[in-house]
Amino acid sequence: MRPVDTRTAWARRLSLAAYLGLIAWVMLWIVVLGNVAREHVSIWLLLFCGPLLLPLRGVLAGRDKTLIWGALVALPYLVHGGTVAWSDGDQRWLGLAELVFSLTYLVTASLFVRWRAEAAQA
Repeated sequence: MRPVDTRTAWARRLSLAAYLGLIAWVMLWIVVLGNVAREHVSIWLLLFCGPLLLPLRGVLAGRDKTLIWGALVALPYLVHGGTVAWSDGDQRWLGLAELVFSLTYLVTASLFVRWRAEAAQA
């Protein structure tokens, strides 16, 4: 098997950074930046961060199936970020950041899985 080429390694690093960034951003949004009532922070963290934590172990390990599942989990965050960016003028930048993190993960994880499969076939 060939060593990992630079584009595959780049896609891996960027997808991991985007996924961890999405988790951190959602937590930061709920706890610090958003207007969530203090007594409801824990339930919002559970509802919004819980799904992202389910595939985290496989995403950290770089498993193909888990990366794709992580991309499927990131899709609702893409929609949520786009909806907030479109509809809420006060929190538009928060939604745009969520949209960028989730879209970056979706694209780079897909490219990583594809490029690694191509390298394994060669």
